[in-house]
Amino acid sequence: MTPPGAATDATAPDDRLLMDTYMSQYRLPALAAADRLGVFSALSEEPASAEDLARTRGLDTYGTTVLLSFLTALGFLAVHGARYHLTPSASAFLLRGAARYWGPMLGLGWDERCTAVRHVVRNGSPHGYRGKAIWETHERSPRHGELFARAMHAHSAAPAAALAAHLDLSGCTSLLDVAGGVGTFSMALARRNPRLRTTVMDLPVVEGPATRVLTDAGLTDRVTLRPGDMFTDPWPAGQDRVLFADVLSDWDDERTRELMVKARESLAPDGRLLIHQVLLDDSRHVSATAAGYSMALAVMTGGRLRTLPELAALLEEARFPQCAATPVYGHYALVTARPD
Repeated sequence: MTPPGAATDATAPDDRLLMDTYMSQYRLPALAAADRLGVFSALSEEPASAEDLARTRGLDTYGTTVLLSFLTALGFLAVHGARYHLTPSASAFLLRGAARYWGPMLGLGWDERCTAVRHVVRNGSPHGYRGKAIWETHERSPRHGELFARAMHAHSAAPAAALAAHLDLSGCTSLLDVAGGVGTFSMALARRNPRLRTTVMDLPVVEGPATRVLTDAGLTDRVTLRPGDMFTDPWPAGQDRVLFADVLSDWDDERTRELMVKARESLAPDGRLLIHQVLLDDSRHVSATAAGYSMALAVMTGGRLRTLPELAALLEEARFPQCAATPVYGHYALVTARPD
C-alpha cells in the first residue's frame, strides 16, 4: 500500500469517475427491488410521500426514503409537493401488465445485492456480508478486516492527499483520527504539517496492517496507533483537532450523536471537529452517485448519508452550535465545527 501525501499532482483528476462507476452497482438492485416490492404500481395508483408509501406497503420508512431518493436521481420518479410520481419511462416500462413491462428482464439480473436492497427496504436493517454484520465479521475474521482496511486505504488515498493540501493545520500539534483505519488521512496530514502528531484510533484487527503501512512510510514517530473501540474505550484528551473521515455516515443518528459528544469531550477548549465525507444535496436526489452511496451504506452498515442541515442538527444537539462546509475533492466536503 503506497502512503498518500508524499507528492500531490495538482493536475491529476479527482476520483468522481471512479465513485460514479462504483456506486452505479446499486442501480439495477434498486430498480429490481422496487419492482418486486410493488413500488411503481403503488405510486401509479396514488402518488405518495416516502412515509405514506412505507406505511401503506408495510415497509421501513428510512429504507423506503433511500430507495425513492435513488430512483428519483436515476430518473424513474419525480417529486412534486413531497409526493413521488412516476416519470414517463417508469410508466412505460415498469408497470405490471403493460405491453412493454420490463419486470421479467429485471428478474434475470436478480442477485445477492438485489436481495440486500429488498431486505433493507422491508426491514430497515443492514444486510452486511450476505446477512452477517460487517463489523462483527471483521472482528471474527482478521482476513476480512484486513481486506476492508486495504479497500478503505485505496478509496481514501487521493481524498486524503487533497484534504491535506486544502487544510491549514499550521497552528495544530495534535489530531485524533477516529476510526482512521491504517492511518491514510493521518499520514497525508502529517506529511504536510511537520509539527503535527496524530493518533489513529481503530479496532485491534487493523493494528497489524496499519503498523506495516506506517513503518513503510517512515511515520511511526509521528503517527501513533491506539487500538480500541471508539464507542466503549476512552479517547485521548486535549486534542487540537478530531477528525471523522468517512466515519459518521456508517452509523444511525443515535450513535452519530454519541460519537460527536465524545469528540467534543476529547477536544482542547479552542479545538475543532473535522468531518470529511460525501454530503447529500438538500433534495437528496440531484446526484445519482451520492444517492447510490446512500443506498450502499444502508445495505452494508445501516448508516446513512446526510444533508448538511441534517448533519448540522446533530452537531447542535452535541453542542457544536457552529459549523461550515466547503467542497474539497470530488464528491467530498469538509465540515468544520466549533464546540460551545
